Amino acid sequence: MWAYARICAATLALAVWTHEAQAADPHPLDPLSAAEIEQAIQLIAASGKVNRATRAAGLTLAEPDKAATLAWQPGDPVERRALAILRIDGETYEVVVDLARGAIDSWTHVPGAQPAIRSDEWARAQEVVKADPGWQAAMNLRGYQEFDQIFCESLSAGYFVRPNEENRRVLKMPCYDVAGAATNIYARPIEGLVATVDIDAGEVIDLIDEGASPIGPAAHQFDPQSIEVAPMRPVRNHAPDGWNFTAQGRMIAWQGWSFHLGFDQRFGPVLSLLSRIEEGRRRMVLYQGHVSEVFVPYMDDAPSWSFRTYLDAGEFGLGTLASPLAPGIDCPEGALFLDATLTGAAGRPYQRDRVICVFERDTGAPLWRHYEGFSGTHAGRPASELVVRAIPSVAHYDYVLDWVLSLDGTISVNIGATGIDAVQGVHAHGGRHDHGNTVAPGLVAIHHDHFFSLRLDLDVDGPQNRFVRHRIEPVALPDTSDRRSLWQIVPEPLTAEAALIARPGREVWRIENPGALTELGHHPGYEIEGFGPVSILSANDWPQRRAGFSVANLWVTKRRPGERYAAGPYPNQSRGGAGLPAYADGEALETDDLVAWYTIGFRHVTRPEDWPVLTTVWQSLALRPYGFFTRNPAAGRPATDHPG
Repeated sequence: MWAYARICAATLALAVWTHEAQAADPHPLDPLSAAEIEQAIQLIAASGKVNRATRAAGLTLAEPDKAATLAWQPGDPVERRALAILRIDGETYEVVVDLARGAIDSWTHVPGAQPAIRSDEWARAQEVVKADPGWQAAMNLRGYQEFDQIFCESLSAGYFVRPNEENRRVLKMPCYDVAGAATNIYARPIEGLVATVDIDAGEVIDLIDEGASPIGPAAHQFDPQSIEVAPMRPVRNHAPDGWNFTAQGRMIAWQGWSFHLGFDQRFGPVLSLLSRIEEGRRRMVLYQGHVSEVFVPYMDDAPSWSFRTYLDAGEFGLGTLASPLAPGIDCPEGALFLDATLTGAAGRPYQRDRVICVFERDTGAPLWRHYEGFSGTHAGRPASELVVRAIPSVAHYDYVLDWVLSLDGTISVNIGATGIDAVQGVHAHGGRHDHGNTVAPGLVAIHHDHFFSLRLDLDVDGPQNRFVRHRIEPVALPDTSDRRSLWQIVPEPLTAEAALIARPGREVWRIENPGALTELGHHPGYEIEGFGPVSILSANDWPQRRAGFSVANLWVTKRRPGERYAAGPYPNQSRGGAGLPAYADGEALETDDLVAWYTIGFRHVTRPEDWPVLTTVWQSLALRPYGFFTRNPAAGRPATDHPG
C-alpha cells in the first residue's frame, strides 16, 4: 500500500464529474480529489507509523467548520483536511491530514473500533473459507467436491456476546451455488452452513452446520429481454429544449433552488447549502442532509440467520457500494451523470462511474390548478421536479435514494427498495412459515425491517432555530354555539433533546426561526411530514441496542461537530448505545443550531410477488414550507392590478 504513495500524483488524473472538470479552486465541501487522496497517503506514509500490511478502511473529507463554510466566498482560501481510518496490526486509528499545510494534524488510536468491511476482506474471507477442511467436509456431505461455482458472501457478524468472537474482526460467510447465475446469485443457497472467519488471523474460528437442506435446480434468473408482457412503445421523460438546471463546479441551481452536491464513501450523496434565492437574497433551508444509517434486521432466530441484522452504512458504506446508473432504466436518457473518486483498501484512489444522476421530470399531475365555473377560466401549472438520485447495491438489495425539489418549496426524500429478497432454502412445501413466506418451490423469503436514518441539519433562514410541536386538540363548544366541537392548534416548543413518536393527524412538527418575521408576521419555518413504523424489537436485544435510532420517528439534537452517525461512528461489531441514544442526552433546547434525524422505515412482510426480483417499494419524507413564504411560490408573482 504505502510504496504506492511515491507514485506521481499526475498519473492519477481522474475526473470526478463527467460533464466538466472539477473546479480549479475547490469548494470547502467538495469531496477529496484524486490528487488530495494521493497527497494524504504520501504524508501518512512518510510518518513512519505504517507498514506494508496497513489498510485504509476509509479516506474522506474531514468535516469542515460550519461557520467558516457559511462565510466562504469563491476566491477565498480553502482549508481542506482529510480523515483517514486505518487498520494497523489489528488496531484502528483515525488520522487527520491538513492538506493546505501538508502536515498531519492528529493521530488517534480508537481501541476496539471495527471500521466498515473492506472489499479486499471480502475476497480474502472467501479464500479462507474454501481452504478450511471442516467447511470442505460439510460441502462434501452436500454433494460438492469442487468449489469453483460456489460463492461465499461476506456478511457483518453483529454482536451477541460470543466468547470466541470477542476482540476479533469477524465475518459470517453463508454460501451459494452460482452455476449458471447472472442476474441472481442468491437463488440456490447452501442452507444451514455458515462459517465465521477471523479476517485478521485468516482462519475459520467457527462453523455452523444445521444439516443439509435441498438445493433447488432452478436458477431463477430474470432477463428483461425475455419478460413475457405485452409489447410497449417507449415512454420517455425528456427536455427537448434542454434542462432548466445549471451546474457550476458542484453547485446546482434550478428554479430558485441552489445547493452543493457532494458524495461520501459512507453516506453516498450529500446535499449541502440548500437555499432559495428570492429577489437576489439567499435564504438557507438545509445546511446539510444525507442518509446516516440503515438498519435491516431479519426475523429468523436460527443460528445461521439470527446474526443477519445489518447496519449498511457503517458496516459496508453506501457510497462504496454505489452502483453505476443505467440511462433509460435508472435515470432518464439525457440526465446529467456524475462520477465519484473513492479510496480503495490499498489507499489508491479509483473512479466509480455514473454514481449520481440529476434530471427534471414531469410528474404527469398538476402542481396546482383551478377551474372557475363563474368565468369559465382554467389556470394551472404542471408539477415539474428536480431529482438527485443514487442507487447503492448492498448485496441483494438495491436502494434508490432520491432527493426531490419542487416548485412550491417542498423538499422530499424518497427511498425505494428493490433487488432480490433474502431467501432460505427449505423442503419444497409451500405456504406460510413462522419467519417468512414461500416465494418459489423450496425457497422462503424471510420477513425483515428497513430503517433509514436521515440526518437533516436544518438552518431555516439561519442556524438559530427552535423545534415546535403543534398539537391538534379538540375543543368542546358551549350550548350557545351552533357547533358542538372543533379543533385548534396548540404550539408546544421542545425544551430538551428528545426522541419523538409520530401521531398522524394529531401533531405537526415544525422547525422555525424565532428571530425572524415575514411580512405576514410568521416565523419562517419548515414542517417535517412523513410517518412510518419504528422498530418493535426488545430493548435488550443486541441488534436493537446497536440500532437504537430505529425506536423513534424523529430525534432532535443540538448540532455538535462529529455527530453525524445515527448508530455511532463504528457500528460494526459494536455493543450498542452509540449514536443518537448518546447524542440526545436530554440537554436543554432554546434557540439553537438544531439537527433533525428522521427515521424512514417500513416492515417488509414478504410475498410471492417479490420473487425473483422485488418491485420498488417507496417510502418518503417531506420538508414543507410552513410560513417560510408569504404566498405559494409556485403560483408566480402577485398581480399588480386590483379591482376598482
